[in-house]
Amino acid sequence: MTRLDCSVVNCAYNKEDSCCKDNIHVGGKNAKVTDETCCESFREKKDGMTNSNGTPGGEGTAVTFALDEGYQFGLGVFETINLTGGRLVMLDRHLDRLRRGARALDIDAPDDDTLRAHIAEHLDAAELPDGRSFAVKLMVSSANVIVTHRPNPYADWAQDRGLRLGWCRAWRNECSPLTAHKTLNQGDNILESRSARRLGFDSAVYLNTRGDICETTNANLFFVRDGRLYTPDERCGLLPGTVRAWLCERYEAEQGTFRQDSLDSWDEVFATNALMGVRPVVELGDAGYGIGPVTRAIQREYRRLELGIL
Repeated sequence: MTRLDCSVVNCAYNKEDSCCKDNIHVGGKNAKVTDETCCESFREKKDGMTNSNGTPGGEGTAVTFALDEGYQFGLGVFETINLTGGRLVMLDRHLDRLRRGARALDIDAPDDDTLRAHIAEHLDAAELPDGRSFAVKLMVSSANVIVTHRPNPYADWAQDRGLRLGWCRAWRNECSPLTAHKTLNQGDNILESRSARRLGFDSAVYLNTRGDICETTNANLFFVRDGRLYTPDERCGLLPGTVRAWLCERYEAEQGTFRQDSLDSWDEVFATNALMGVRPVVELGDAGYGIGPVTRAIQREYRRLELGIL
């Protein structure tokens, strides 16, 4: 492809001072000098998305990607990474999990340095303010690498805002090879989240086919009794989160199987994911909980980790 120099840096097709569009339309039918012409293919660059070809996109901008099994069947993996204060929190853990998922789906994912470069290129182009928190999403399938960002939906939540959780109508399949990986196949989670919100809950909790408590539609669960942490075992059928892994290592949380009839025995309950961090649960089904000292202490410690001072 012939290089076409371009100095219009706010155009979505401008990449390193050259046009990356396959073809352009030039306006100025009756022009006699170059100043009387214009590029009719111009699209204003917006924050939002870049794909593996480096083509930027966003609201109102078409992004080219291959119709592979990731797009057509959900056979791809993704990570949603917390960008706070200019730092990608737990990026190494996210890339490790993405790579495990890619191997499980037989996807030949780019190496970590290449994935880091994709993220860095996207963030450089987006020029996001350091004072805000964002969700950076990295998606990998057999033919695509796509990076997007959006504001962190939990950034404005007060630390003591607790979650109200209902129960999912669907069961979590503990035998499915997809359950333990963060795949693009998120239909169950999306539908159950929408149903929970219509009922006035923040989210809902899955049981597996044996009746064991698993996880929420987008977070892992922890229970507290006498100062000790407990969490559902991975074999129950759940996605092991990055914050969950950090807590299990740091606090030696005990993994096990827990049923609905145990809910009244817990002193505290909290949920974790990369964007919400550590979030107290104040209602789970018919059970209610206060925000206890263990949850508050872990919230403070995780906040220090987010800010890079732990």
